Amino acid sequence: MVVHAEARTWLERWDAQQQRHIPDREERFTAMVEALAAFAGQTPRVLDLGAGPGSLSARVLERLPGAHVVALDTDPVLLAIGRAALGQDERLTFVDADLRGSWVEALPLPPPYDAAVSTTALHWLGLADLIRFYASLARVLRPGAVFLDGDRFDYDHDQQAIARGVQALRDDIPAAESSADDWEGWWAAIEDEEAFASEVVERRRRRHDHPHDNAAHSYEFHRAALLAAGFAEVGTVWQRLTNRVLIAVR
Repeated sequence: MVVHAEARTWLERWDAQQQRHIPDREERFTAMVEALAAFAGQTPRVLDLGAGPGSLSARVLERLPGAHVVALDTDPVLLAIGRAALGQDERLTFVDADLRGSWVEALPLPPPYDAAVSTTALHWLGLADLIRFYASLARVLRPGAVFLDGDRFDYDHDQQAIARGVQALRDDIPAAESSADDWEGWWAAIEDEEAFASEVVERRRRRHDHPHDNAAHSYEFHRAALLAAGFAEVGTVWQRLTNRVLIAVR
């Protein structure tokens, strides 16, 4: 069984590892929670989609003490860390659910919700899965609710010269701490941690793994898919090159 102190350490290592790959991650988090406060008020019911160990959920609850967050993910290792590190907070509920499937049925609180957030998660979904997911999301959010997605949004097929130039501009982003794990190192370390042995086995059974450099969908595709799903407006509230916070109003 994972104890709270161990889980907090692994959550901190996860955040450091993510920061190494996304050096402006905290700036993006700040933009997301401030936008959430502005659009959803002080006491929203929030879905955190692809929440991992709850990094964004924790920041939402720190900024909005009156919120309640339902954090969904399908990675048993990350869920175990989140539940042990943050699960004592009655405002936060972790749910084991796959966004590619019938995740709506797993919600512990009935819809509608006031807001949904996601960070560094939805680019894992294929085009067909993403279209189905957005249709489901539109059904569980109330009219006027807000969806905030912080992720990598690649340039479209007719913007390849821009995309090549942006690759060179990434050198302007400050480097993260070199002592942090990289993606492969973090997973190798936790697979050697006896406390997570059963979760590691279950993760392998689910074949829950992704290449770190997989292609993301363009902002234009996300915008078109959200509008087709029934969202009224889609735009951007923060951006640093391909790192963007997309906002959609239901």
